[in-house]
Amino acid sequence: MISFFEVRNNDVSLRFSCLNYGKHLRAAVQNLSANGAEPLLATFATNEEETRFVFDGEEQEDRSLKHQGVFFENTDYPLRVKPIHGGIKLTAMYVAGHLSDAASDGDEQLMYGTLNFKNQVGRTDIRICYEADGQRKAMQFMTEVLSYKMDYRTDMRQIINDIEQEYSMLSYSYLKQTYLSYKKSTGKSTDLIWWQIFQQCYEKIVTATRTIISYPKRRLKSEVRYERLERLLRITPEMENEYLQFKEQPHHQYRTEELYLSKDTIENRFLKYAIREMYRRFSVVREHIKNTLKVSDEAVAEGLDTMEQTLEQMVRHPFFHGIGQFRGFSQDSLVMKRGRGYSEILKQWLLLQCGYELEDSMNHLEVKDISELYEIWCFIKVKNMVQQILGDEAHATSSGHELTQGFIRQLMQGAKSEVLFRKNDVELVTVSYNAQVEKGEDERAESAIKDTQTFTTIQRPDIVLRLSRKHEGDIVYTYLFDAKYRLNDHRIAGCDVPPEDAINQMHRYRDAIYYDGEQRLKKEVIGGYVLYPGQMTKAEYLQSYYHTSIDKVGIGAYPLRPGNTMIDDDGRLIIDPDSSEAALYEQIKNWLFDEHIRENLLSNTIPQKGLFYVDEEPRGLFFVSSVSDVRQGLNVSHKVFQEGNATMFCSGYSPSEDIDLLNVKFFAPIISHYIYGYYRVENIRPKIVDGGVRIELKLGKYYRLPKSVNFGVDNVASKGFTRTAEQFEKDVEQGQINLKLVTLYKEGCLF
Repeated sequence: MISFFEVRNNDVSLRFSCLNYGKHLRAAVQNLSANGAEPLLATFATNEEETRFVFDGEEQEDRSLKHQGVFFENTDYPLRVKPIHGGIKLTAMYVAGHLSDAASDGDEQLMYGTLNFKNQVGRTDIRICYEADGQRKAMQFMTEVLSYKMDYRTDMRQIINDIEQEYSMLSYSYLKQTYLSYKKSTGKSTDLIWWQIFQQCYEKIVTATRTIISYPKRRLKSEVRYERLERLLRITPEMENEYLQFKEQPHHQYRTEELYLSKDTIENRFLKYAIREMYRRFSVVREHIKNTLKVSDEAVAEGLDTMEQTLEQMVRHPFFHGIGQFRGFSQDSLVMKRGRGYSEILKQWLLLQCGYELEDSMNHLEVKDISELYEIWCFIKVKNMVQQILGDEAHATSSGHELTQGFIRQLMQGAKSEVLFRKNDVELVTVSYNAQVEKGEDERAESAIKDTQTFTTIQRPDIVLRLSRKHEGDIVYTYLFDAKYRLNDHRIAGCDVPPEDAINQMHRYRDAIYYDGEQRLKKEVIGGYVLYPGQMTKAEYLQSYYHTSIDKVGIGAYPLRPGNTMIDDDGRLIIDPDSSEAALYEQIKNWLFDEHIRENLLSNTIPQKGLFYVDEEPRGLFFVSSVSDVRQGLNVSHKVFQEGNATMFCSGYSPSEDIDLLNVKFFAPIISHYIYGYYRVENIRPKIVDGGVRIELKLGKYYRLPKSVNFGVDNVASKGFTRTAEQFEKDVEQGQINLKLVTLYKEGCLF
C-alpha cells in the first residue's frame, strides 16, 4: 500500500498524496484478480538522468521500471511542487502536453492542488517547468493511469477495436490527460491522426525546409538566346558558317545556348507543394482546435499561432518564386533519398499520409473517456446481438455512419444514430443510440423515440431497442438500456452490482416517457436495464439480485465486459456460453421470437392497488342489459352468459331511438342485478321478433371481472341501454347506478 509518491531531481520535488489509493487498489485486486498481477503494475519512465522515483520514501535507481501502479481513474491525488534549494522559480505544470490547473494555486516558490484523471486511463506525461538561475528547465516523467474495473491494456483496446470496426476514428479525442501508443501503417490519415503526427515532426520539417532554402539543390539547364555578333562571348564552327552567310547584315541575331544553375527542380517543386499542403491542412486543424473545441489553454493557443506564423512565412518565402508546379515524380530521385534536408522532408511527408495501428510505439493518440467508449461499445454489442439473432434474412440499414465531420468524430444523437432491421420491407427492430427528448416551447417534449413524449424533465437513455409486431396491430415494444462504466462500492452476495443511481434512473425512464399516439397517454417503456462492467459467470448472474428483479419488476442490470465474445472469419459472433453476456443474448432472442409476448407482458404487469389490467382496453360504448332465459328465445341459460360461453344475445325490448348502435363495442350482461364480466361485440344488427324490433348481438371474447359488481336499478338496466362516460357519471350522481361500479369505470374497463 502506497501512502505517497514522489518524483524529484536536483532542483524540484513533485509529491502526490495517495489518501484514497487503498480503496481503489482493493477494488482493482478484487475485479482484476482473475487476470493476475500484471494489470496492477504500471510503467514509470524518464529520459532525465537526474530524475528519480520515490515510493513511500524508498528511492528507485532505475529510470525505467515496472511498479505497483499509483494512479487510478476517478481518484483525487493532492499534490505539492516545491524547490529543493534556492534560486528556483516554478512556472507551470503540464499533463499529457497540456497546461494543467491541477497545481494552479501557490506561488513561484510553492505549487499545490489536486489531480484527478476522471474517466481517462492509459499513459500520461507529467512535466514541471521552472527556472533555475534564469535558465528554463523542466522535470518530466511518464507513467500509466490504471482502471480498477478492467484491464485497460486488453479490455480497453478490445473496446476500441470493436468501435473502430463500426465507426472509424470515433474512439479518439484531443486535449485529454492520457493517451495510448500506436504505430503508423498504411491507410487514410484523418485530421486527428495527421495532427498527432504533425506535432511530433513539426520541428524537423521547419529545420529541413530552412536547410533547403539556404543550400538548395540546383541543376544545369540550357537557355536559348539570340544575340548580335558583337555580343557573343565565343563563336562556334556552326556560327562561322552562319556569319559567312549574313556578314553583310549587321543586325542579324545568332542562336546560342548557355548553361546555368536553376533552382526550378523536381525536388524543389515537391518541397513547395508539400509545404503548401501542410499549411492548408494545418489551417483546417487549427480552426477545429481553436473554435470547435473552444480551447482555453493559453499555451496551446500560443503554440498554434506560432506554428501558423512559421508555416505562413515558409509558404511566402521568395525562394519559391520561379519554382513551377509539382506534377509528381517520373522516376526515383536520389536527391530526395539522400539530399540534405530533402530526405527529411520526404520522410515526414510520408509519415503524415499514414494511418495507424494500436500497438506500442513512440506515437501518442488520445482517446475519449473510457465511460463514453464503454457506452458506445455497449450500443454496438446490442446491435450486433440483434443482427446475429435475426440472421441473414433481415437487412440492416444504419444512419450511425453520419458522424460529425469535425476534428473529433461523434455519433449523432437520437434517431440519427439508428440501426433499422427489415425483412421483406417490414420493419422488425430498431436499435438507436442516445435517443434524446428535447423540451419544446410548450409543456410537451417530443422524443427521438417515435410517438413518445415527456412532460417533465428531459430524458436521454443511452440505448433504445424497439420490436415491431405488425400482426398485432402495429404494436411496438420498447426496452431501454443505460450503459454505466461504474460499479457499486458494495457487493451483493459476493457479486458486482451496478450503482444505485443507475437503477433509479431506469425507474425514472420508465415513468417519464409516454406514448402519445392516442387520446390518452400510455406507458411506453416495458423494461429498463443497466449495462455495467461486472465480472461474473452466467450461473452467478442468473442467481444475482438484479437478475431476479428483472422478472419481478422489469428493472435490472446485465454485466457486460470485453473478452466474452469472439468474431469468426465470417463476421459472426461467438459468445462464451458460460458468460453473463450469454444471458443478455438469450433475453434479446426471447424478446424477438416470443409469440406470447403480449400475454406475458399483461400477466406480469403489476397494476395499481385495487385495480386490474385487461389485455385489450375497451374503447367505445357499452350495451348493458339484463339477461333472462325467457327473453332470449335462443335455448340458452343465463348461466351461459355468466360463465362467458355465450355467442349471441337478443334484447327483450325495442331499443331507444337515441342509442348509437354503430359505436357499441361491448356488451355487459346483468344477471340478477350483478355484472360478472363483459363481451366484445363482433356484430350488431336489428332483428324482427314477435312483430317488434329487437337488437341481436354476435358476441366475441369474454372478459371476466375479478369481482362481480352489483349494478343496482334493474328496471332501468333491463330495458337495454348504452352509456357514455359522461352519462355514466350523471347516473352515479343520481344514484341510479351502484357506486361500486365507479372503480371499474375509473380503471377504464367498462364505460
